[in-house]
Amino acid sequence: MCNKPQSGVSYLVVPFGSSRQLFLVAEPEENYLCSGDNTQGHGQTVSDWSRQTRNLLKSCQSVLHREHFGENTALTGHFFLADIGKKELVRQIFSEIFPQYSCAFTFVPQSPANGAALSLELWAIAGGTATSIPASAEPPQSGFALTTEFDDLRWFFIGDVRPDYLPVGSYARSLDAFKRLGRQLEQNGFSLEQIVRTWIYQGHLVLPEGKTQRYKELNRARTDFFKGVEFLKDYLPLEHQGEVYPASTGIGADDVDVVIGAIAVSTRRKDFTAVPLENPNQTSAFDYGSVYSPQSPKFSRAMALAVGDSCFVFVSGTASITESESRFLENPEKQTEQTLDNIAALIDGKNLEKHGISGFVSDLGHLKSARVYVKRPNELAIIKKVCDKRLGSIPTLYTIADVCRPELLVEIEGLVVLNR
Repeated sequence: MCNKPQSGVSYLVVPFGSSRQLFLVAEPEENYLCSGDNTQGHGQTVSDWSRQTRNLLKSCQSVLHREHFGENTALTGHFFLADIGKKELVRQIFSEIFPQYSCAFTFVPQSPANGAALSLELWAIAGGTATSIPASAEPPQSGFALTTEFDDLRWFFIGDVRPDYLPVGSYARSLDAFKRLGRQLEQNGFSLEQIVRTWIYQGHLVLPEGKTQRYKELNRARTDFFKGVEFLKDYLPLEHQGEVYPASTGIGADDVDVVIGAIAVSTRRKDFTAVPLENPNQTSAFDYGSVYSPQSPKFSRAMALAVGDSCFVFVSGTASITESESRFLENPEKQTEQTLDNIAALIDGKNLEKHGISGFVSDLGHLKSARVYVKRPNELAIIKKVCDKRLGSIPTLYTIADVCRPELLVEIEGLVVLNR
């Protein structure tokens, strides 16, 4: 059951092994929108931003206290900012309100769909030992990371990985950000092979760059960086065959730059299984033809992590595509329905079993949180109506962003937690 203790905050608390997991979406209770042409939080005063941020974070603090997420709780997630220039202001207020927590957040230049200055998607993990990792000393300061350990599982969360100032162009800047991610992993006892989930936010995603497109250049950089990496080789089911890549979302952003977040997992447990999931109704993204991108997008449709009687499923950014073709052009309602149909097929218990994860019942009702990227703000109500009907009251965040193909109007990602 989703809890809504006050306006603007919804959350769920679920068990995973010996840990407790809290998934929360928060939006300001008031929208301090300016008059005139200003929309989506731009142009608001520092006082307005401070008030919205402080009220939002105080609401989150109340939830954490109420649900007993105290000492040794790890906090990770994403801030969505209508004005990325206010990032340091938000960070400062956050550090004042949550000085005792280990945190790793990504600050995303995307406008919240409700017109507020900012929104927050938060994931809190209690029951383990959490440790903050200082931001990288490389200029610019890049990456906010933490580790947390429970049930002999060691998790690495990193957010806000950005490229150096010097590289120019989508390919060079994306590749530099990936290399910084790799160095952060290695410095903290993890490897590229242990990445299970990434988020890549690319400014002006579908615009041209030279004779190609910025998203295609991002895919070229990701392909080059991942070349030769044997993802999750120690954790795959013995019968697994085929290519292996992390779950991922590659989505547009309001800024001109790229920013990356990621999760990696390490364990010596023999009963831990990590396996990428593919959708029976879709061509695997890494098998897309060159018409979509000369170097295909290197990600899995989802990543399942099973240990003991519990299972996480990280659902990648999903859109209205069957086989490899976009469906229901210019119809936001049907695109949303098809997107949710794709997620339902992907996380279905039979599909999990087909991939080597058996014994779990799973459907859309097992999603614990969702994020919905809406291309055109005027279609939000249509998209939200479909999501409300099919997803119920789980914590769901809506934001405005370009999707990887110009004709796609919505993209949805989510997190499933299953317990036998």
